[in-house]
Amino acid sequence: MSPGDALELLLQGTGLSPERKSNGALTIAVETVSEEAPRTPAPLQLAQATTSSEPEPVSTQTGTELEGEQDDEAELTMDQMVVTGFRGRPRSVTESPIPIDVFDAEQLESLPQTGLFESLRYLVPSLNLPQRAGGGTATFISSAGLRGLNPDQTLILVNGKRRHKTALINTSTGLFSGSAGVDLNMIPSSAIARIEVLRDGAAAQYGSDAIAGVINIILKDAPEGGSANASYGENFDRNDGEFSNFSINNGFALGENGFANLSFALKDSGWSNRAVAVPLPGEPGGNNLFPLQDDGSFDPRENTIDRMITTNYGNFPQTLYSFGANAGYDFGGVELYSFATYSERESTLDFTYRIPRDSRNNMGIYAFGYRPREVINEDDFDIVAGLLTTALGFDWDFSVGHGFNDTKWENTLGLNASLGLDSPTSFYLGAMNASETTAQFDATRLLDVPMGEMQVSFGAQYREETFEIERGEPASYADGNNGAPPGAQGFPGFAPEAENDVSRDNKNAYVELAWEPTEKLLLAGALRYESFSDSSGEETIGKLNGRYEFSDAFAVRASFNTGFRAPSIQQLGFKGSRGQFADLDNDGVAETIVLRQTLPPTDAAAQALGAEPLTPEKSENISVGFTFTPGYNFTLTVDAYRIDIEDRIALSTQFNRGDGRAAQGGGTIGDEISALLDAAGFDQSLGGANYFTNAIDTRSEGVDVVATWTTDLSFGSLDLSGAYNYNDDSVEKVDENPEELSGLILADGSPVVQFDRSRLGTYTEAIPADKLSLNAALESGPFRFTARATRFGEFTNVATSEANDTENDRKWIADIEAGYVFDNGVEIYAGANNVFNTYPDQVRDPNSYGNGMYDTISPYGFTGGNWYVRAGYKW
Repeated sequence: MSPGDALELLLQGTGLSPERKSNGALTIAVETVSEEAPRTPAPLQLAQATTSSEPEPVSTQTGTELEGEQDDEAELTMDQMVVTGFRGRPRSVTESPIPIDVFDAEQLESLPQTGLFESLRYLVPSLNLPQRAGGGTATFISSAGLRGLNPDQTLILVNGKRRHKTALINTSTGLFSGSAGVDLNMIPSSAIARIEVLRDGAAAQYGSDAIAGVINIILKDAPEGGSANASYGENFDRNDGEFSNFSINNGFALGENGFANLSFALKDSGWSNRAVAVPLPGEPGGNNLFPLQDDGSFDPRENTIDRMITTNYGNFPQTLYSFGANAGYDFGGVELYSFATYSERESTLDFTYRIPRDSRNNMGIYAFGYRPREVINEDDFDIVAGLLTTALGFDWDFSVGHGFNDTKWENTLGLNASLGLDSPTSFYLGAMNASETTAQFDATRLLDVPMGEMQVSFGAQYREETFEIERGEPASYADGNNGAPPGAQGFPGFAPEAENDVSRDNKNAYVELAWEPTEKLLLAGALRYESFSDSSGEETIGKLNGRYEFSDAFAVRASFNTGFRAPSIQQLGFKGSRGQFADLDNDGVAETIVLRQTLPPTDAAAQALGAEPLTPEKSENISVGFTFTPGYNFTLTVDAYRIDIEDRIALSTQFNRGDGRAAQGGGTIGDEISALLDAAGFDQSLGGANYFTNAIDTRSEGVDVVATWTTDLSFGSLDLSGAYNYNDDSVEKVDENPEELSGLILADGSPVVQFDRSRLGTYTEAIPADKLSLNAALESGPFRFTARATRFGEFTNVATSEANDTENDRKWIADIEAGYVFDNGVEIYAGANNVFNTYPDQVRDPNSYGNGMYDTISPYGFTGGNWYVRAGYKW
């Protein structure tokens, strides 16, 4: 029996049929269903699809159960089918009119990385998932950005449904500053069947946030079988950064027409530190930690204290438990489905060491100094329930969903120096909570029209979003008025004036048409209307895209869309304080810790500094590309893009009372800022502030190239792939200073701007300009071998003064893994990430705390390589 005959027999009754291309490739096509013919209750195919590379028994959400095994040749040549980016029948990756990548769980797990989403950093050419995006809570959040943009400009879906955002907003001054995205690690890795990445603007199809693209995470739905996996590893250097993971998944049949698929994952990671010990006083770079004695000599304890005073210059420890469930039941004509995840995580962050003689210490409590420690405990939950049915000739999907991220903040090993000896050493700092509730319907129908076929889709959604800040205990924010900094060190607790409870609702509706007048041509368009109950107002956006197939081997595709992103509810409601090093004298060295506040634009202090109500970001996205599939299991896609964003939301420059730069007409800029705040009724306890504002226009343009090739060898099979991205980000416009800041003029006559060059540099220079990833996977009998080499391009950490910019050269990062698969389902692997232990460039000497040598925005971290072992079992 030929592979085509075998596949035709296998697909009988499924609505699918084999189709042989002229180049010899064997593909799966969806059979045309007449308007009167009944359709299976898996109508929208928004959440589920088939991947031809590894067929499984299909649940009620995906159609009829498949039996038997496919011929090896067919398995190698069929293209993967995806559902993201269009409604109706699934299409192959190369048949899509827009660029899409798809990665199944087995492919992701086979890559030598410590986590599922870390692997995406190397597989998706334009995806940026830095190991550490910045300081503070930014270190805890696993968020990814596409095409040089922020995480909150990429929409995250689970089974085609919008996922709620984290309550933790990135208020650092580093990469992704000001964004509040979806934390990908809150989804258990063992629950994921595959991930589809749409690398094109899709706000008209999916709603606000999808300016850069969409990541759709498809959950496992097998009604039987399962797997368990465990791994352990640590860094090459200092044997720190230990990590261990355990996960399990199992499917269950619910009668003859239903399934339940359950998952659990545990992820635990430890400290890593690349700081060095502080030299003794009198030695080069030395620093006295204790006050000088009465006679001016050094304290003898300088020789006995542990001079490795920084322990947090690396990765921070986390413990994460996550659970997942996906279920469905077909009642005949109506299918009910539901899926949910729940996670608990404890994250620990050590702040900069307060040396014994520091004004932020009280030697009566901490004779040898201390490191304030922030602990954040999170509860994260998301659930969706819905039904699928067919009526009036349309396939319908009705669903409701609710998700929340609740965070409680504590400070241990802490101190409120302003309270003297009465200060506690641990504090409850408060809480931040965010939630989203949605109700929606989607409908689609394939129509025969005079010229070809047309997929007609439409739908509507109601969404409510909330964000809440709860105050901490009084000692966590109190000012004892003794001259020392107020509040708990590191992160002062949320004060009563920071308490906030904001909410808004959103109503949106869309219509989408996809017309295929011939087998070679596809034209599609979408139109969406959205209305927010707050200052985001109303928006109407659209998208047009198309694909023309010149031959079975070559096709071109193009897309144009307008998009928007409403300000996140976190950007509208966050108000918090943090101690942070600042460069107040503009010498390029951040040597002074200031207590700064990040304020919502509605806050009176922010308005005194020129803040105005936020409005949505608006975008235009153009992409043009081609696909090349000459046969022999080779595929090449090339897509160029340009994304223009107007009124981009960003955090302004920090305006500090202590800004020591000379002002025109005498005095300092800090004096001018103090005058503004004093006039608005704020006392000296507000030392400085920044705020969210729509003040810049940006452009991101570049090209993605993805190539894959699979071949049979005499001793096994070899999969080769390569991905390349070039991306250029620029700031096209910065709004003029608001009237409130018009008087802030430096002595040289230049204005103090809302965005200094350091802030602007995080949008243009902080992400590598290009990335090249080469991957090879070899299978030979029971043996498995995977290797990858990734070259990250140059990136620059831009300072307030050009003379203090730090440039990082291109670096190659190599990863390897080898394994053995036993006949009984057991698998064992050993590997190394960053096997040559490559570090980013050391751009400066250690500071007085023994750190600061590397730019922490490095896309591959700054703790070197690690080794690991992992084992799995499938049944």
